[in-house]
Amino acid sequence: MKHLKAFVIIGLVAATAFFGSTAAAEPPGQIYVSPSMFELSIGTRPVTKSIRLKNLKKHPVALKVDVYNWTLDEQNELKIIPPTPHSIDQWMIINPVAFTIESGKEQVVRFSIRPRTTPTPGEHRAIIYFSEQPSPYHQGGVELLFKLGIGIYAYADPVHKNGSLSGISLNRSLKTINVELANTGNVHTRLKGAYAIWKKGTFPGFKTMQSAITMNPDEKKPEGFVAGGSMNNLPVLAGSKKTIVTQIPLPESNPNGYDVAVTGTVDDQRIEKLFP
Repeated sequence: MKHLKAFVIIGLVAATAFFGSTAAAEPPGQIYVSPSMFELSIGTRPVTKSIRLKNLKKHPVALKVDVYNWTLDEQNELKIIPPTPHSIDQWMIINPVAFTIESGKEQVVRFSIRPRTTPTPGEHRAIIYFSEQPSPYHQGGVELLFKLGIGIYAYADPVHKNGSLSGISLNRSLKTINVELANTGNVHTRLKGAYAIWKKGTFPGFKTMQSAITMNPDEKKPEGFVAGGSMNNLPVLAGSKKTIVTQIPLPESNPNGYDVAVTGTVDDQRIEKLFP
């Protein structure tokens, strides 16, 4: 029997609701997990947290747990890197590390960060992987297994947040919004925000834009509103510069006939940009 794995990393881009509030996620594999990421403070004392998983499949699912140190490469892709004596993956205790969840049931996994030395100031990162194991209930064909990653961001004082926006542009032909971020702090930064597409000349202002995006599907949208959604909030790690690209559903016909608005924050910097 062949097995393929689908990699789902929901904590790194912070699978979050509008403007960054942490939300649970339901990734491929029919496993519900909460929370989707962790941001916590560490010092010399242990810090203990828990992750809740629920099996939405019709049969039991077996999972194995691993933890790694990580960074982002030049393509903004997650890269597992070797541990160090001061990386928090080496300070973490996880229980349990292998388990089976019955259909419709839940499992709580607890982890504890127990620094062996005083953590250096700034950000310390780890990723907890939940890897689905081959199932005896699978019948024929290729079995698609998932690997779910939960990002851990741990902060040791003093923390310095210093992200800055150096540029934002719209590429109508590629249908992308490109945000250039620089980070001279000692913890990651990210753009937390949203975009909206309006028929040319109908943009009503940023306050109305936010309301339009968060409306329920059955509510009447403001006149001229075409589409909206969250900006790509991929983290920009300390000491790096990145261009974060958000794909938008700009209509194929007459892409110049629409206004695109962007609103959000980078650390304490407020962003409001209209591309008429």
